[in-house]
Order: sequence, then C-alpha cells, then structure tokens
Amino acid sequence: MKYLELPPSPEPRKLPFYFVVEEYVATRFNDAGYFFAWQVPPTVMLGRNQLADNEVDLSFCRSHGIDIFRRKSGGGCVFADEGCLQFSYIVPDESPAEAFRRYMQTTADVLRAAGADAELSGRNDILIDGRKVAGAAFYRTGRRCVMHNTLLYSTDLDLLEKALTPPMEKLESKGVASVRDRVGNAGGAVGLPIPDFIAFARKQVCGNEVRHLTEEDLAQIRLIEGRLGSDAFVYGHNPRYSLVRQLHVPDVGRLEAFIEVKGGRITDFDLAGDYFLIGDLDNDLVARLSGVPFNREAVTGALADIPLPSIIRNLESDAFLRLLFGRKPHVPKPEWLKVSLSTNRTFRETEDIIERNGLHTICRSGLCPNRGECWRAGTATFMIGGDICTRSCRFCNTKSGRPLPLDATEPRQVARSIRLMHLRYAVLTSVDRDDLPDLGAAHWARTIEAVRRENPDTRIEVLIPDFQGRTDLVDQILATSPDVVGHNMETVRRLTPSVRSAARYDRSLDVLRHIAEAGSTCKTGFMVGLGETADEVDALLDDIRATGCRSVTIGQYLQPTSRHLDVVEYVTPEQFDRYRATALDKGFTRVVSGPLVRSSYHAGEDF
Repeated sequence: MKYLELPPSPEPRKLPFYFVVEEYVATRFNDAGYFFAWQVPPTVMLGRNQLADNEVDLSFCRSHGIDIFRRKSGGGCVFADEGCLQFSYIVPDESPAEAFRRYMQTTADVLRAAGADAELSGRNDILIDGRKVAGAAFYRTGRRCVMHNTLLYSTDLDLLEKALTPPMEKLESKGVASVRDRVGNAGGAVGLPIPDFIAFARKQVCGNEVRHLTEEDLAQIRLIEGRLGSDAFVYGHNPRYSLVRQLHVPDVGRLEAFIEVKGGRITDFDLAGDYFLIGDLDNDLVARLSGVPFNREAVTGALADIPLPSIIRNLESDAFLRLLFGRKPHVPKPEWLKVSLSTNRTFRETEDIIERNGLHTICRSGLCPNRGECWRAGTATFMIGGDICTRSCRFCNTKSGRPLPLDATEPRQVARSIRLMHLRYAVLTSVDRDDLPDLGAAHWARTIEAVRRENPDTRIEVLIPDFQGRTDLVDQILATSPDVVGHNMETVRRLTPSVRSAARYDRSLDVLRHIAEAGSTCKTGFMVGLGETADEVDALLDDIRATGCRSVTIGQYLQPTSRHLDVVEYVTPEQFDRYRATALDKGFTRVVSGPLVRSSYHAGEDF
C-alpha cells in the first residue's frame, strides 16, 4: 500500500476537498492500494442519507463556526476537528464485510502498536476502555472501495456532544444516556503528539511506499470540490414527499422513507437515515421500486430478487416492509394461550423475597406467561449477571446494552432467597456478558457454589449462554456439578440468524454436545410460531439428539413488544402433541411440549 502525500496548503482545507481526493484516487489510480491521514477544522459530517435536522444542532454549529458537510458514504453523523484524525483507505474492490474486517483491523493494529489497548467492537467501531474512539464509513466507486476511519484522538468532546443531537431511541439502543457517555479519545492511551502518531501510522501501514499528488491532480480535484460543498448537496436530502415513514431498526439504524405515490404507484422514492450503506442504493433499490403499486403485496414481490442486506447492512425485507406499511395485520391470540393473572399469599411472598434481595428473574424480564402459576407455587427462575444483556436477540425482552459491573453480593443473595423460598429445585439462568474476559463464567461458578453451600438438599438446574463456544468456560460451570445443564437452541437452523443476534446454530449444538459428553444431564429448548416448518422442526430434533442431549422443551413464541419479531403462527395444542410424539420416537427421554411451555416450566417435576 502507498501513502498518498498531499501538497501543503497555506489555509486549512475543508472536508469536501478530502472526499474528492478519495474519489479522484479511487477512479484514477489503479496501480496500488492507497492510504492517507488528514484533519479538518471543526466539522460535522452527515452520512449520505441523513437528515441534518434530526442529527445536528444546526444553530449551535452556525454560531460556533462548525462546518456542516455531507459525504457520499453511508453511516452515522460524525463530528471532527483538528484533534480528530481521518484515515482513508482506497483499495481494490472486495466484499464490504472483508473490507471492514481488514481495514478496521489495520487501524486497531496501529493503535495497539502505539501502546493503546484497542479492540474491535464486532461492528464498525474501535473501543478503548469500553468507549468508542473510531468508526468507519464505506462506499464503492468503479472497481475500487473507499473506506475511512474517523479516529477521535484529542477531539473537543464538549463541542462534539453539543453539535450532535441523535434521537434518544438511538442512544438507548446502544445502552447509553448521551453521546458523551459512548465516546472517548485515543490520544491519552497512545501518548504521542498528533504529527508523530500520523508518521507512526504511515510507517505501520505503508512502510516507505509513497505517491505525491501533483498540481495537475489538484486542478482536477478543485473542479469537483465545489459540488460536494454546495448547500444543494449538504441540505438537499430533506425532500418533501407525499408520504413519510420512520422506523428505528435494531442493528440497522434509523430509517426515513420519502415516497411520492401517484395513481396508486410509486413515482419517486428516497431513503434517509443513519443506516450503513454498502451497495448501490439508487440503482439496486430505488430504481427497482419505480412504478410498483404501493401496497405490501406488490412491494414484497418487487423485493423478492433484491438482496437488501447487500445494499444496506443488516436490513431484511421484513423490516423494510414494516417501515413502509407498518406491522403485518395482527394475528389474534387464541383461547388456549389465556392464563390466570390471580395471586395468592405465596405469590406475594415470592415477589417480596425477590424484590427485597434486589434479584432479577427471567420471569419478569422475559414476560413469561407462567409467572403467576410459578410464583403462586413459590418457584422462580433467577437471572444472574445483572439485567442488561450484551446481545440483542429479536425474540427476547431482556434489556440490551452496556451492562453494569458484576454484583459481588449476588451469589449470596440468590442462595439466601432460595433458602427463604424453601426451594427443593432451583433454576438459574443469566444474561450474556460478552463484555467480560471470562464472559461471566467465574460468576456463574460462584453462584452455583453459594447456592449449594446454603441449600445442600436443593437440586440445581442451570440454563447457560453459549460462552462464544469456549468449552474451557463451560467446563467451569460443569465443575460445580449442577444437576441439569441446559443451553437453548431457540429456533431452527434457517431462522437462527434473524432470531438470535450473536449465537450460531452449530455452535449451540457443539455446546450441547460438550455438556452431554461430559456426563451431565443435558437439556435444551426451542420456540415455534416464528415461521418454521414441521420438516425444519424435525431436522432440529435430529440435530439435538445427535449431540447426546435427551431432554427438550418446545413452546410457543410470544411477541414481547412491537419492536420484536412478529408471531407468524399460533401453533395448536394438537401440533404440540405431535411434536412431542415425534421427539419421543427419536429417543428423547423427557419432552415437554405445549403453547405455554418455557425452558424452566415445571422443571423439577421429572428430574
């Protein structure tokens, strides 16, 4: 890779200049990959399709001399100043996923080589001490990819927070209360002045390879620069259309559709927001919708051969249809799913013990339909590790975001509550703690050991996360000898990517296999009603049985809120009976199958 050396300028260059340099190099220089670093005066960068009014305090920016420009790439709104470095990579065309992986890793490696403990977040962010210090934007032009990292090095974070005003639901989806809570500067962890760090990065990425822009190159660049800096380009993405639709889609961003409909057909369409664009929106989506009747069925047909996730990262057709037309018509809940909401003395005592000890239960966080029945009987499933999960599965009502530190008193409190409730059979589960080095395994072990010490006659069932497939962490749980060890498959193979945020179908099977091969009583569970077929359930049962697991629960998926996956079907009690018979025929020794069944429902009855 060659470093692109720009001629010095007597005046600070504005943002459009550097964007044109990226495009110019991408379309003219095909001999190598290129890298260069640059800085701008205080500036807000809008993503290609963001609405300025939604994301930026325009009056604050104008009164404080902060420029506002728009880039051609997608992604969110960014503040930059002289303390914020831009790393531009211009490289041969490759898949967006591969480009992100390669060049985010390159930037993180530069930071680590300079002494900072930088890590990738799994999306397009780089973190130091849990705070975002760098993000990335991406677009294709011709046969080249352009990706630039925005690296907060010694940025004025007060200006950043006042200039950017993202919607509150966007912040809440990331588990933070403000922009300032989420970001930090990398310079303190590196310790080098900015010129020295740029020289260091240049050496790390390019060695001694260099190419100088000529005055002829600059003349060509200036011809294009004015267009990208014009008000029409910066503010022109605030169109007035006859229909406007808005939706925040988890793992995609905020979407705003502007639709002109004449004679019942789409005549014009634009899509704004802070989504991450990785394909050709205009030709691959907008042009394909032109002339299509504006109804759910016609647009569904038009999307049939459009690979939406390859245009906008993580955007599935169902979410796009919900943006345009709202939720699908409601599927009425059948009689067999109605449950008693009555309470008794035992219910109130159970609730009091849980609240007095500051405990979390999956009964509440999961909106379990059996909570009344179980609490009236004096039982509950304890959820350890806090009540904020690092994952955001689309079926689960547990809060997601940045968890609080582990509560060292929680193991003792759980053990004490089990004793006060006189439980002979206790069930423990947890949120995912992917933020911790051991993913929460040691906390799990301490809790089981505390329960065992204080309740020696109580049998213990655990429902564990996948621990990212790390069998050494699963072994920490198995070493405490719980009576039953469960890990849920949740759904069939085809639906796993759209239902579970980070878990993998085969990885969960491997966890079950490891539990069974260790000699523990192994258990799993899954939901139906998400759109699976009977043949897919049959294949899932075969896969589970092949691991050595012999206990399974099968229950109806119930949509917790409108933000979660829709219920596709309410499976009849008769079909649940057929699933139970099928599982028994396959060699399962314990099968609990029914509309209201959950993983821990009547868990202790057969064990």
